[in-house]
Amino acid sequence: MSYNGIPNFNDPCAKVQERIHPESGAKVIDVLYGAKNPDGTPKSPVSGDGHGHFSAIEIDGMYQMIMWRHPDSEGGHQEYGDYGKAEADRNRHPLKDLENEIKEKKDLLYEARNMMKQKHYDTSSVDKILERFSNKFDMNTPVEQQQKRQYNELAERNNRNKKYIQDQQHNAEQKRKLISQAQEIQSSENWKATSAAMKDLMDQWKKIGNAGSENDVLWTEFQNARQTFYQRQNQYFDELHKLMDQRKKQKQEIILESKAAAKHTADWSGTHERLEKMLSKWKEIGSCGKDEDDKLWAEFQSIRDDFYAKRKQAWQEREREFLLRRQAKSALIAEAQAYAKNSDYSSQAGDKMRTMGKEWKEIGFCGKDYDDQLWSQFRAAQDAYWQGKKASAEARHIEWKLKTQEAIERRRNRIKNIRQNNENLEERLNVTRNIDKQNQINEWISENKEQISKLEEEIYRMEMEIS
Repeated sequence: MSYNGIPNFNDPCAKVQERIHPESGAKVIDVLYGAKNPDGTPKSPVSGDGHGHFSAIEIDGMYQMIMWRHPDSEGGHQEYGDYGKAEADRNRHPLKDLENEIKEKKDLLYEARNMMKQKHYDTSSVDKILERFSNKFDMNTPVEQQQKRQYNELAERNNRNKKYIQDQQHNAEQKRKLISQAQEIQSSENWKATSAAMKDLMDQWKKIGNAGSENDVLWTEFQNARQTFYQRQNQYFDELHKLMDQRKKQKQEIILESKAAAKHTADWSGTHERLEKMLSKWKEIGSCGKDEDDKLWAEFQSIRDDFYAKRKQAWQEREREFLLRRQAKSALIAEAQAYAKNSDYSSQAGDKMRTMGKEWKEIGFCGKDYDDQLWSQFRAAQDAYWQGKKASAEARHIEWKLKTQEAIERRRNRIKNIRQNNENLEERLNVTRNIDKQNQINEWISENKEQISKLEEEIYRMEMEIS
């Protein structure tokens, strides 16, 4: 049974004593009442005079009864709580049960904490211990509040550890997939693509993170697959370098021969045929390395009369492509300007404006003399649109803020009225002697305070949203 205040059982001589319960940290109230003189008039209670004894523990401003023994004048029977019987149930022995519950919860926290000190502990076992804790009876005393904070800390840490273990397991699975991919391509002879793939796998590996106890074993497997490929690649390129040295000498001989042939300009047809045969022979030789190939090819091409014609043709083709790209970008600029002008700030319009940026990039470069100019126009249209959208959103936010402030003021006025009502009720409480009426008024006051608390929470939430 709970009480808003401390009962005196209508005994003007009742004594009220306070003490702190050491196991729970809560305040315990003892009311001694019902002591009478031989003539039946009330007197101050003393030991052995047959007075009644009421005890309650204070929990969150309320008094929870833990023992009530009537005075001898009322029969002296035990109404509630019996500290002399160890086998009593909770309703007959609440304070002792509270002490037992606190001790049991303390032991559970100790057990969970010790288990979590182990390097590789079972998080599910800790979950079971913490579940047993959460199922224990709780009166929300100061010590129990501290235990709940300790419980929350352990539960949070256990969840973090559980997540960490799950992450390691996930990382291990991801690394096994990378190992499988590396093993699949370790025998490839597509050196360039496979080397890039191996590099990409290594980049992915670095991003994955630790895989726990399996990490070193997985790394060894991964490295073995990579080294198998790179050893084969190194052997291939060692042999290739020897071959490229031979090819370089062959191409240098062709260059000397082409220079000699180009000197005999009187025989235009014969010289052309000889240069074409040299070109065919050049192509059959194969590569001698990119840098050397580029150098030798540039020297060989300078001898050929058709080099500049081919280059001119390439430039003409590129200019035609630039023209198409400029037209595509101009169309995007016109579309972006239309959205900005129409002030269409819908989600569909926003998505379209963002898509335009991607489309712009996909179109590509359209020439040095035009690209920057077109980009400036497109960027200006985009900026105008997003600035307008931002201004529109800010205006809506200001309107919402004003309405919220008005709602806060209405709640403050309600709080003011409720508090005035409580003051009136407290004045009535001071003048009335009817116990039932006092209880009813106290209930009204308590309900009003709850309503005030709810309104204050709403005000706090609204003010936090505004800030």
